Amino acid sequence: KTDIPISLVYHRDVLEERSKNNNGTSSSIPTHLYGYGSYGASIEASFRSTRLPLLKRKVVYALAHTRGGGEMGRPWYDEAKYLTKKNTFNDFVDVARWLVGDDGATGGGEDADVNVEQPSIGKGITIPSKLSCEGRSAGGLLVGASLNQQPELFRAA
Repeated sequence: KTDIPISLVYHRDVLEERSKNNNGTSSSIPTHLYGYGSYGASIEASFRSTRLPLLKRKVVYALAHTRGGGEMGRPWYDEAKYLTKKNTFNDFVDVARWLVGDDGATGGGEDADVNVEQPSIGKGITIPSKLSCEGRSAGGLLVGASLNQQPELFRAA
């Protein structure tokens, strides 16, 4: 199994509102998933003013740290380049599946787990009709491949 780190950014009221909805049952939250996963680049969970409009609308912003990036060191990068590039796409799909609470087959041939520091929000927080995804440059390749792999998992890209 491969643990896939993910960073979640959300408005502080999201957890409170989620716990109040539907007489104790969890409701789905609109979620935007971002990924890059190439060239050993680390995508840090840093402040960006461009995320504020989403956060003010109570959208969860998820940042998938897929293999191919540099977040977990050189081996993490090496596990998703050349003939193993598909691992980046599989990781992104696995993060999306985790966000929608799908315990089915993973995106690729390998079992993967998503690793979140604060488990009170994350797994199963959304549904495919409320999940969007984004990637720029090499992240655009990531999004395109993930949409082709699991088109029913995302509402928009």
